[in-house]
Amino acid sequence: MKKVLFATTALVATAGIAAAEITFSGYAEMGVVGGGDDSIGFAQEGANNATTQFHNDLMLKFSASTETDMGVTVGVSTEIQKAEGEANGNFGADNTAMFISGSFGTLTMGEIDGAADYRLTENSGNPGTIGDDETIHAGFNFGYGDAAYDNQILRYDYNFGDFGFSVSTELDDSGARDDGFAVGVNYNTQMTGVDLGLGLAYQEAELNGVWAPGYLDDYGYAAAAGDMDLWGLSLTADFQNGFVGGLTYTSYDFTGNDDADHWSISMGYEINAWSFHANYGEYDWDVSNDASGYGLVVAYDLGGGASVHAGYGDSDIDNTAGDFETWSLGLAMKF
Repeated sequence: MKKVLFATTALVATAGIAAAEITFSGYAEMGVVGGGDDSIGFAQEGANNATTQFHNDLMLKFSASTETDMGVTVGVSTEIQKAEGEANGNFGADNTAMFISGSFGTLTMGEIDGAADYRLTENSGNPGTIGDDETIHAGFNFGYGDAAYDNQILRYDYNFGDFGFSVSTELDDSGARDDGFAVGVNYNTQMTGVDLGLGLAYQEAELNGVWAPGYLDDYGYAAAAGDMDLWGLSLTADFQNGFVGGLTYTSYDFTGNDDADHWSISMGYEINAWSFHANYGEYDWDVSNDASGYGLVVAYDLGGGASVHAGYGDSDIDNTAGDFETWSLGLAMKF
C-alpha cells in the first residue's frame, strides 16, 4: 500500500570481473496524526486510539542486482525502517526478497505480493499520507489472501506484450493446513484515448483464525478459519488529462455461511503541484455486520523531493456506534 515516496541513487560495486548494481531509495516524514476515540487510527504508532500525537518515520530501501555469464539477472532487496511506534531508533529489516529473471520470466521469493495482489489494482491515483488514513479505514481491501501463513511467498511472473501472468504460493510451515495458491492476469489497452488496465485473479487458502480481509480484525471482526476461495476483478482508467480512476470487486467464499462481497471505487487528479485522491469501499457480509469507509488525500509538491500531505479517513460498521475517524498532516521527502 504505502508508500509512493521514492527516488533512487545507484552505485556500482566491482570485484574482479563481477559487477553488481546497487541502488538506495527511501522516504522520511514528520507531522501530526489523530482521530476519533474508537478509531484504530495509528494503533500501529503505539497508541490504543487515535489520540493526537507527533509522527515521524524513515525508510531506506536497498537493492542490488547482477548478471550471470548466462545472461540471467539475479537480485535482492530489503527495507530498513524505524520500528512501529513513535519512539526514535529501533530500526529493523522488512520486505526482504530475492529474484531471478531472464527470458523465461521472473521468479521472486520473500515478503512480496502474491499473484492476486500483484495483478489487481486496488487504489488508483493515491499520492499517500503520513498516517495511511486513506488505506486503514474499514472499507479498504488489500492483500487479498496474502499473509494468511508466514508471509513468505514464491511468485512467478511472465509478461508478453500487453498481457501479464503471475502464479504464487505461500506454504504452511506447520504442515497442519493446505498451502495457499494464487493466480492472476492483467491486460493493458487503449480505448478512445483512455488507457485501460484490466485485472483478474483467483486465490485460495486454508485459514487458522488469525487472518481477516483488510483491517477488519482491527475493527472487531472475528478472524476467519477454514477454507477460503476468492475471485477478484479490477479496472483502471487513465484519461490522459491528470484524472485517473479505478474499480474493484472481490468475492470471498469462506467455510460456513458467512461469505462476503467487496467493491471499491478510487480516483485521483493532478494539476500543477497539487494532487487529490479519494476512495470508498464496502464489505457486504451474509451474516456479519457490513462495513464501509472512505479516505481523502491532498498533497502539494514543494520540489526537490519534498511535499506536504493531508489525509482523512472515516469508517462505518453496521449496528456499531463509534467514532472511527483518522486524520494526518505533515511533510514528506523522498530520496
